[in-house]
Amino acid sequence: MLNKKLKGVVIAMPTPLLENEDIDTKSLCALIDHTIGNGADAIMMLGTIGEGVALLDDQRELLVETTVAQVAGRIPVLATVSSASTRKTIENAKSLEKSGVDFLVSTPAYYNKFPDPQSHIDHIQRIADATALPLIFYNAPGFTGNSLDADTIEKILNLDRVAGIKDSSCNFSMFAELLRRYPNKDSRPGTIMQGDESVFDASLMMGADGVVSGGGVMYVSLLRELCDAGLAKHLDASINLQVAFSKKLMEILLPNPQRNWLYNIKRELVRQGIITQPHVTSPFMNN
Repeated sequence: MLNKKLKGVVIAMPTPLLENEDIDTKSLCALIDHTIGNGADAIMMLGTIGEGVALLDDQRELLVETTVAQVAGRIPVLATVSSASTRKTIENAKSLEKSGVDFLVSTPAYYNKFPDPQSHIDHIQRIADATALPLIFYNAPGFTGNSLDADTIEKILNLDRVAGIKDSSCNFSMFAELLRRYPNKDSRPGTIMQGDESVFDASLMMGADGVVSGGGVMYVSLLRELCDAGLAKHLDASINLQVAFSKKLMEILLPNPQRNWLYNIKRELVRQGIITQPHVTSPFMNN
């Protein structure tokens, strides 16, 4: 996978859980097959929606081991290794390096504020240097508390062994600026993926390589259509599909997306008959 470019529809996967917060491996395998069968180009484990930072280490390893076995090489598997320090992130990366995943994913270090851009550049470079796997940089300031500008992200995108970025900053002007700097997909130093589900159409029309979506796990086929329309520069279809996709997401997440968004997504997957239980890690709301 070192020479394989990430593109298209990447589904950030929720983690099916038992009531005791261990992995529900049967539901996990069913969810993986459903996601692949409906057109995902790759799946991302242990991210924000995957509750990666909340799972015990042995459960993280079980999740990745089960995922790699179930995917069986059909599509790339991404595994998130983010932590609050560079050393701990590297430890996480090394623990998964030989698991069979195809890409590692890391945010900036979180919890503490790191206002100097060089802190983030050095953090990602050290992680990339510590593993043989390609690294995807995950820009998620709403969760990490650390915002990065376009210049810093561009420097990270050009680091050795960084294969691309997932931008979930919800800062479309910054994302658009990055795309303007690299209008030719073939000559970009790495893939540029949009993680803000409200602007998938505009991002793809401007030249994003693809999208990374957690909410899209509920509507993979629709997201596949939206991504294909955007990549093909079919403006009207792209807009219409974005409207339909956003409407479906809001029907699940409203009226208070921050209160129990993760439970609501899992509950919808239960309703669709894909997983069996909507349990989430505490202190997420289980109702």
